[in-house]
Amino acid sequence: MDVNRLREECVYESHAPLEALADDLAQIESLAAEWRAAWTRLLISGIVAIAAGFIVLAFFYPAGLALIAIGIYLFVRMKRSPRAVANHIGRCEFVKSVAGMLALDTEVRTPAVIRLAFNPQRELLSEDPWPNRKNGRQRLYKTSWLSLETTLCDGTTFTETIDDLVRERSFTNPRGKSKTKSRTHSLLGMRLAYSQKVYGDATPLSARMQKEIQLPSASFVRAVETTGRIVKVKALVTQYGDLARTSSMLALGVYRMLNLSRDLEARKRALPKTGDAP
Repeated sequence: MDVNRLREECVYESHAPLEALADDLAQIESLAAEWRAAWTRLLISGIVAIAAGFIVLAFFYPAGLALIAIGIYLFVRMKRSPRAVANHIGRCEFVKSVAGMLALDTEVRTPAVIRLAFNPQRELLSEDPWPNRKNGRQRLYKTSWLSLETTLCDGTTFTETIDDLVRERSFTNPRGKSKTKSRTHSLLGMRLAYSQKVYGDATPLSARMQKEIQLPSASFVRAVETTGRIVKVKALVTQYGDLARTSSMLALGVYRMLNLSRDLEARKRALPKTGDAP
């Protein structure tokens, strides 16, 4: 694992089996705890140094300035600390849950390609006035923080992505103060490139798939796209705590339809062809 890149860019990338992925995520959690503790120490030390500096100024001017300078330096160090990793450490737990689900259906040495970002850049999708509020503005952002791909035992290529959709509203309240409120939902995308030899053509089951996929109450199927080789599904998750359950239930729902497609294909192949002798 590239610890330096994790510290500087808050990004983890890997091309290794799922077992190694679990070890790396455990290491990231340990590092995040250390970095959070270091950030807290810098914060406390900076506050103490500046407070002591102002007190010492009254008695010994140079020493007071030196303490204040040290406090400012500690605050600068604090800003450069990879706090985003600790703030979003729950993403490691989610990826571990996905890895645990996939490990049941993958060969031990099959590599998984993953990119996990703890502080991704926000992409502005739209910006509009927010009516009925003084100086009201509404901005919609997208932040992409997960991409994971691996190959399952049946030859299916499994890909999962997570994009956070952030709605940010700003306005001026009656007291003249600027206020900003934000709401975050997650868009979970899943892509399964399946073998038509194994599952047949699942295209006729696309509409049924969207109806029969069962998700937690705060999650919704946004779209289902099915071809003779690929199934793409998207789900909107409004509560972060439901993300892992939504991921597993979404995969289960898709595979229920793929297995039905396989059964239908087997029955169709078993039927006697037109013109065959009775």
